Amino acid sequence: MRSREKHARGVTPGLSRDYAERTAEHQAAFLLPHLRPGMDLLDVGCGPGTITLGLARAVAPGQVMGIDRDAAELEAARRLAAARGISNVRFEMGDALSLPFEEVTFDAAYENDLFVHLAEDAARAAREVYRVLKPGGFFGARDVDTDSVVWGSPSEALKELDALMQRWQESRGSDITLGKHLPTILREAGFAGTIKSVSADTKGTIEETRAHARITISLLDGPFGRAVLEKGWGDESTIERLKRSMRAWGEHPDAFFANVHVEVVGWEPG
Repeated sequence: MRSREKHARGVTPGLSRDYAERTAEHQAAFLLPHLRPGMDLLDVGCGPGTITLGLARAVAPGQVMGIDRDAAELEAARRLAAARGISNVRFEMGDALSLPFEEVTFDAAYENDLFVHLAEDAARAAREVYRVLKPGGFFGARDVDTDSVVWGSPSEALKELDALMQRWQESRGSDITLGKHLPTILREAGFAGTIKSVSADTKGTIEETRAHARITISLLDGPFGRAVLEKGWGDESTIERLKRSMRAWGEHPDAFFANVHVEVVGWEPG
């Protein structure tokens, strides 16, 4: 089996900046009402820690552990925690498929867009989270479902781009349509009483659409574009046409982008 913990993160500086703008107030809004001071929480696939630090504020003086497989992201998370003076959080190397913790260690756990990169191994990761939670503990999982992505000012080129992006992610072992399956994944791992919701990561201002266009273009100039060429999905003219379309979309007054996510909170029976 392959572990695919957020392997797309850090591909380009632009994409890293995009991840660094995520917050608990948005990406974990569905979980925050269930958190209480004094809880111990695990953030699985914590990345640069921007969401983790918000979770740490919510459960203080409880302790938060963020784990990831990217050493650079972990170091960035530690620096951010120090800069913000948040001391009830630690960041350590860890694998979601074999969590380095004893059973019944945490009161709560969280993941954001990790399971899409684990794909067929997501169920195994959910069982690992279940193992380390205390009886009555709960897990908040949030993953994208690109079958529901919304483009403002869409075009045929953007539809082509979406199809190629999905093929690329599948070739890397990811399933970016996994969100719709989260309720089943958590239920089959043993979680009960699940609450489901949907939210979106949106790009709606002209600054945000321009930035999203730049990130996409950087991927077309980098690993995404190389895959398109190497696998014969398109040629250089395809790449250039998609880049022109993204630039035009980023400047369009009606442009917006919504990356739809499914969110599930499930409880371990007490």
